[in-house]
Amino acid sequence: MKTLYKEVKLIYPGTPEHGRKFDVLVENGLIKKIGKGLTVKADSVKDQKGLLCFPGLMDTQCSVGEPGFEHKESFDSLTKAAKAGGFTDVILLPNTEPVVDNRAQIEFVQRASGTNGVTLHAYGAITKSTDGKELSEMFDMHQSGAVAFSDGKKPITDVNMMKRALDYTRSFDGIVVSYPMDDRIAPGGMVNESESNTLLGLKSTPELAEEIMLNRDLYLLNYTKGRMHVSSISTTGSLSLIKQAKKDGLGISCAVTLASLLFDEGRLEEFDTNFKTQPPLRSVKTSKALLKAISLGLIDVISADHLPQEIESKDVEFDHASFGMTMLETALSAINMNLIGEVAWDDIIRALAINPRNIFGLPQPKFSEKSSFDFTVFDPNSEWEYTVKNCFSKSHNSPYINQTLRGKVISN
Repeated sequence: MKTLYKEVKLIYPGTPEHGRKFDVLVENGLIKKIGKGLTVKADSVKDQKGLLCFPGLMDTQCSVGEPGFEHKESFDSLTKAAKAGGFTDVILLPNTEPVVDNRAQIEFVQRASGTNGVTLHAYGAITKSTDGKELSEMFDMHQSGAVAFSDGKKPITDVNMMKRALDYTRSFDGIVVSYPMDDRIAPGGMVNESESNTLLGLKSTPELAEEIMLNRDLYLLNYTKGRMHVSSISTTGSLSLIKQAKKDGLGISCAVTLASLLFDEGRLEEFDTNFKTQPPLRSVKTSKALLKAISLGLIDVISADHLPQEIESKDVEFDHASFGMTMLETALSAINMNLIGEVAWDDIIRALAINPRNIFGLPQPKFSEKSSFDFTVFDPNSEWEYTVKNCFSKSHNSPYINQTLRGKVISN
């Protein structure tokens, strides 16, 4: 199968070809020829105006249901959704059944890698069964290919446990992924603590709950001299803490969820459970500050934070609904419609493709002939309707269902 992409603009900061336009001939997943004005025969020619090409996206916080919760998402449905959204790599959280806390479970994920052309990477659990009581076999999982260690969205509340994890992983230059949320401050919190949300009558989570835990983890990081990636920051106070930690030279990187950039707490007024997220949606002012931090390079990564939930978990009262939304298939369209203009494509691609690979020690795609075409071609002008029928994910907990979106991946 030969596909010719005409006059695609390459968005690949840090490379000599960045910002230039090329014709690219792809054959059976390999870059066959790069040039200008190519007239070669091809099975398919993509010549829409304004096409963008960039390294395949990489999600650093992705949930899959397999094994144990295949009704929410399987490897097959997840990778189809990822491919449709332009993601060539995803890192899976360990919160399956059984938990990914040993060599055998890491190898199980690796055997599924490559499904539908998407590379799957695994976080090994920090603690056995992610229960926070006993360290998992981290070195064993590291040798088996775990890219880092996380308990998913279950914070490590035991200070000594986090210290031991940072100490232990330092011996092999491993990365501990922190989820900064002290839910003991506001047990059962579902929304941001604010005046407007008080009127909703829902249990709230103050920004303090995130900032206290992040501050603790940064103190431990400074003490142990380990490496840490913060999975999701959502407050301006957290931005200040990260800024100081980077200034102090700590081994720190951080991410923000795409939902925290796209939405704010005003979306909760209609009690739409698709907007029940962790961390909770904050104020408009905070959302804009987080977006600015992307442009400044203070936030390293944007995570799609894909968290599929079956309809029975979402079509209930807000108090009883599960957290999360699906995002892989619609991430680029949402960014294209809502964020571009306030932030540049260069910064988006750094945060969604380049920085994640650098942080977790994974190779960057090569834009050269005979190399694998691990790239995404995106038409920012194409409109399409996202519906349950054309959704690849098994779950449909997306705020974009039945909406017309602008911008579509055409390289899948």
